[in-house]
Amino acid sequence: MRVRLLFAIFLVTLTACRPPHRAEKTLHATNRDRAPVMNALAPQAVVLITHLRQPESVLHDPQQDVYFISNMNGGLLDRDDNGFISRVDAKSLHVELKWIEAGRNGVHLDAPKGMAIVGDTLYVSDVTGVRKFDRRSGAPLGEIALPGTTLINDITTDGSSIYVSDTGLQPTAGNSFAPTGTDAIWKITNDRPERYAAGDTLGRPNGVDWVDGKLRVVTFGGHELFDLAGGKKSHVVQLPGGQLDGLVHLANGDVVVTSWLGNEIYRGPASGPFHTILGGIDAPADIGYDAVRGRLLVPAGNQVSIHVVK
Repeated sequence: MRVRLLFAIFLVTLTACRPPHRAEKTLHATNRDRAPVMNALAPQAVVLITHLRQPESVLHDPQQDVYFISNMNGGLLDRDDNGFISRVDAKSLHVELKWIEAGRNGVHLDAPKGMAIVGDTLYVSDVTGVRKFDRRSGAPLGEIALPGTTLINDITTDGSSIYVSDTGLQPTAGNSFAPTGTDAIWKITNDRPERYAAGDTLGRPNGVDWVDGKLRVVTFGGHELFDLAGGKKSHVVQLPGGQLDGLVHLANGDVVVTSWLGNEIYRGPASGPFHTILGGIDAPADIGYDAVRGRLLVPAGNQVSIHVVK
């Protein structure tokens, strides 16, 4: 079905956009959907990208100047082969909704979540493995299986290896989760996976971020942000809310974290304290950051909201 395209910019007006490659699979942003509630310290919303399908993660590719958005289009662990990746031009905010689509061009995607780029490869976590795609064409490049995992979630990279979180949970009745005991951080180098760290002390690890030679992790099973090296935690900080998901660092070094339990987004130095900068967001997921424009990209519901941060 053809989607009507609208732009609504709160701070600036976009005057041009690229013509769509495939009209039936493109859309633009609008402010007609419900926007998050913002307090006095909140960054200002620029635009909403709507008509997505359970977007879980946003990644800025600065070389191509595009945003990749992973759409689960189903349950966290559903092996339904109907996930897809959207591609958004960061300048015009033109959206190619199903740039990579399950069932097309040899692509298999169930419930895509975290993403990272190494070289010309886009790595995408998907239930119990990591799928690879050409970052420019979207062509599938294979899969890296992670045996014994339960819920492969976020991904980050040190420039050569990638680090992947297994949150160690499975959904149960009533929108709750049950632990599986597979909590781990995996390290993949040259397509060869190994457990970097494992155990209950990881607290259901979710969001991961590589910063200044360190791996940072936030916990879905608690309120913690910590560094992880050699299988050991350090610099543990307690955040205001729990069920932490997305994790990025800003250009000034501040850390931004999303909380499902609080329906909030927190910001602060890595050593704390953290303060709420956005609230009233239903289960904000794996946020992205565009350092070129100072944009925070927040997936929640069926949309991604874009906010200017300083």
